[in-house]
Amino acid sequence: MTDRRFWVREGKRVEFETVFGPEGIWRRFLRQAESYLATDVKRESVGNGRYRVRDFWIRHRGFEIFRERFSEDFTQFARQIIDELVEKEEFLGAYYEAEGDDLVPA
Repeated sequence: MTDRRFWVREGKRVEFETVFGPEGIWRRFLRQAESYLATDVKRESVGNGRYRVRDFWIRHRGFEIFRERFSEDFTQFARQIIDELVEKEEFLGAYYEAEGDDLVPA
């Protein structure tokens, strides 16, 4: 799982929720990866537009392959979408819970 927090710009919350919503651009983008499972979006604070976005993956390596394969597309997405909607972003971490994950070679 990758875990991030976003502070959405004033007046951009509806657009942010559309982009990261169930049929939004973000999920359609991630569905190109075989290892992608789902995205969970929660509004943490109404007052300051803070959201938490967690993306779930089958395997760590699948996420890394996706990042490498679509790095240019992700950069373009960040420039066109994230920069317009997001005031601040915080990477909270990447967590891999499944046994046998290839995070560390045996």
